Amino acid sequence: MRRLVLAVCFVALFAGCGTFVGDSPPPSDERAVAAVEEANSTVATVKAYRFGMDMHVTASDGEQPRTVRVDGEGAVNVSEKRMQATTRMQDQTVESFVDGYKAYQGCQEPWDGYGVENVSRSEPWATATPLHRQVLLFERSNVYWRGNETLDGNRTVLVTASPSAETIESLMNRRQAGDMALNRGSLENATARLWLDPETNRPVKSELRLQISQRGATATATITLRYTDFDEPTKISVPPEVYDDPYELGCPGAS
Repeated sequence: MRRLVLAVCFVALFAGCGTFVGDSPPPSDERAVAAVEEANSTVATVKAYRFGMDMHVTASDGEQPRTVRVDGEGAVNVSEKRMQATTRMQDQTVESFVDGYKAYQGCQEPWDGYGVENVSRSEPWATATPLHRQVLLFERSNVYWRGNETLDGNRTVLVTASPSAETIESLMNRRQAGDMALNRGSLENATARLWLDPETNRPVKSELRLQISQRGATATATITLRYTDFDEPTKISVPPEVYDDPYELGCPGAS
């Protein structure tokens, strides 16, 4: 079941989710389309940012349900093509780094060291990072204007999305999809929301509510991502041991 919880983490950070329903979603609102286009233009010029993640997951394999709290944070330097992220789940902490077109993830016991895999070159590098991928999700989906909403005492604009399963698949690279054995039937009953700063058009928060079914187990999760420190000095240092004979094709036991 821990593997299923980690699958939720990867979907939340790197793919994003929407509503999977049998009927076609209604057409997009013009006002929402304009807001997403403005956000996309703004995000395209971002050179660096930081993000925080908080997630509450309830998973069940037909026996006693298990509730897990996951939190983490990270930083992205688009100019240098580097990203660092830390994810904590109970007594487990996972450090990961992206340096150029190589992604490194800390391996869990009994394995030491890091696994390394390639980052896709088929799209701009930044689209592999949480903020840019969330905006891309909305750009490729039907979107809806929900009006002004106060967030932490500040006025924001709320937009929601209804992406198709095909859109989700297009935003998950082959490595992530293979490791987590996700398919269209795995993701269901999900929603996506994006809060924008009306003054700068920058995203300040995204929230995903989703269900995943995998290998006889199910998990429901609420994931919140917050984005801060846009274009602030962001130095990302990758520890030397990350490059010390990493496991090719990812950590042992990850597939």
